[in-house]
Amino acid sequence: MTSDILLVAIAAGTSTLTAITGIGGGMMLIAIMPGFLPAAAIVPVHAAVQLFSNSSRAFFGWRFIRWEFVLGFVGGAIAGGAIAAGITREIDLQYSPLFIAAYILYSIWGPGLKLNIPSAGEFVVIGAAQTGLSMIVGATGPLGQAALVRRGLQRDALVVSAALMMTFTHMIKIVLFALLGFSFAAYWKLIAGMSAAVVAGAWLGTHIRYRIPEVLFKKALRWLLTLLALRMIYITLA
Repeated sequence: MTSDILLVAIAAGTSTLTAITGIGGGMMLIAIMPGFLPAAAIVPVHAAVQLFSNSSRAFFGWRFIRWEFVLGFVGGAIAGGAIAAGITREIDLQYSPLFIAAYILYSIWGPGLKLNIPSAGEFVVIGAAQTGLSMIVGATGPLGQAALVRRGLQRDALVVSAALMMTFTHMIKIVLFALLGFSFAAYWKLIAGMSAAVVAGAWLGTHIRYRIPEVLFKKALRWLLTLLALRMIYITLA
């Protein structure tokens, strides 16, 4: 019982962080969960909780959503999730985080690629990759976030659009995990408590975000993305 209460508190804190910066909370949460849950339950439970975290964050700032990026992402997410569900037990994606980290670091620090392709086309691919890999590694939000940063979105549009993308990712994952036989009912009390906590955290973080200067936000986000990418590399290769 004590561990469940601690997880609820951690979920609230990580959701607040994500509502402020747009990223990082989901990865922090899933990094902590292995000490509290069986391995087979970590990614499905994380998906259920993050569905509430991301959807509430998108709802609280819905007027800033950039649909031209989100709609393409959704189409790719459905395809990527379905493919990942079918091959999860057949392939070894142990080093997949390295590709995510490389993409993030290049998007943030590398020279911009001048590709004349429609935004929707790019985000179809990102939606498929992010959702497919998320079935395995749990938290892949930085992939879509980095692409939005490269598109030059302002703070609120960036945070809210990324939140809606991850909402669809987690929604698809929940359906697929249920079809694969995972019992969400066995963890309903913990999921309910953590979900309520992340909604409260999203509300609090959204109001804090409005008080943070735009320039400070962009600098903090740039370095946070970089640290998360380096952390992925370290954990994968360690």
